Amino acid sequence: MKNVTSVGELSEMMRDYTQRFSEYIARKDYDSAIQLGLGVLEKLLRIANEEIIANISDPNIVKIGESILKNYESTVSYVTGVMNGLKYVSPIYALGEKEQLVGLIASSVSELFNFIMGALLIVASIQGRAQEEGGFGVV
Repeated sequence: MKNVTSVGELSEMMRDYTQRFSEYIARKDYDSAIQLGLGVLEKLLRIANEEIIANISDPNIVKIGESILKNYESTVSYVTGVMNGLKYVSPIYALGEKEQLVGLIASSVSELFNFIMGALLIVASIQGRAQEEGGFGVV
């Protein structure tokens, strides 16, 4: 099994993200909040793909996992595209759109974090049992 991000590392990353994201929102700095959220969403997608999906041996489960992650990949593409388009729009209109993007990113990061956290806990549980039994466990 590849090196897996620990639950503690993931929790710390999310604590930092939540604090910084909240500060940006409080200042109505939606551009910074969106960029931060996109960065975290992309990091979570990398973790999910490389450390969870890549370690699943059942092809049906892999398909389900990949399908779930495609939705978040689409969110990254959508937000990036809208932000690029907003460069050519009146700032008054852009503000409302950015507020909506902030909400979309916040919910996407939260959902994907919960998905990964659950998967990491399952992987840790399986690895722990395999070590106790002296065997090698594969998800």
